Amino acid sequence: MERIIETIDLTKVFGSIVAVDNLNLVVREKETFGFLGPNGAGKTTTIKMLTGFLKPTSGEVKVLGYDMFKNGKEAKEHIGLVPDQYGFYNELTAVEHLNYYAALYGIPKTERRERINEMIDLVELTERKESKVKEYSHGMRQRLVIAQALINKPKLLLLDEPTVGLDPRGSYMTRKLIKKLAVQGLTIFVSSHLLFEVEDMCTRVGIINKGRLIRVDSIKRLSEELREKVGIYALIECVELNNEIVDNVRNLKGVRDISVDKNTLKIDIESSGIIPEISTAIMQSGGKIKKVNEHIPNLEEIFLKLTEG
Repeated sequence: MERIIETIDLTKVFGSIVAVDNLNLVVREKETFGFLGPNGAGKTTTIKMLTGFLKPTSGEVKVLGYDMFKNGKEAKEHIGLVPDQYGFYNELTAVEHLNYYAALYGIPKTERRERINEMIDLVELTERKESKVKEYSHGMRQRLVIAQALINKPKLLLLDEPTVGLDPRGSYMTRKLIKKLAVQGLTIFVSSHLLFEVEDMCTRVGIINKGRLIRVDSIKRLSEELREKVGIYALIECVELNNEIVDNVRNLKGVRDISVDKNTLKIDIESSGIIPEISTAIMQSGGKIKKVNEHIPNLEEIFLKLTEG
């Protein structure tokens, strides 16, 4: 598949601060890539270099095959950007706002109305398209800025912290829209410090901390590899739980540790295959099982494990 983004030893230094440190990253066509890290990790600085707004101290940035600082003009025509901070002309309606940006992109007047209506329908603002932007909620403004980023029908969409400040419904609507765009085949690069949303939207994730890329992998593979370090747990809720049950489970091969919270056993296990044996031991000891769940590490636990220290 085509390389849509490629950085080679990309570095940005501000005085004594290394904001991005030898970043080597590849994002391929039609991929939804999550760029995950805490605030101040170097995510926004990276996006500014990917879009040509900020010149690197050293290294290379290639987007859609173009070197962004030699012949990046061609690439910029095919990039859509949703920055972490943006502004609107509040007295304009959504239609007027998008018409202005469509004109800046050189979209012919005869095509603009259809393109604008298409984008407004996509972001579910049809009923409010003639309302002034100053009347919009934060969530509606966020969807409008995504429509603005899509007005030129880009090949690559970059989003910097797209759900910051949104209420739960606004956040859900934004994630839903991003996933819809991914299904349509758009290449998407999402920067976020919110672990659950990266896990919800992305196929692959790059984890950055203090300017350095710690790891790039699929979320599934990261989870599987780090199970040993983070732990797999069986959570078993019992009726008539007693010390004999706890002792018998603790003595099973493959059980590393066990703790009790009211009527629930939290059992640290080597693999999921031992859960049926644990259930049998509980029932043979006179316990009655009400519920069995398996806990596998999520992205948050992986992130904390990778960045500790």
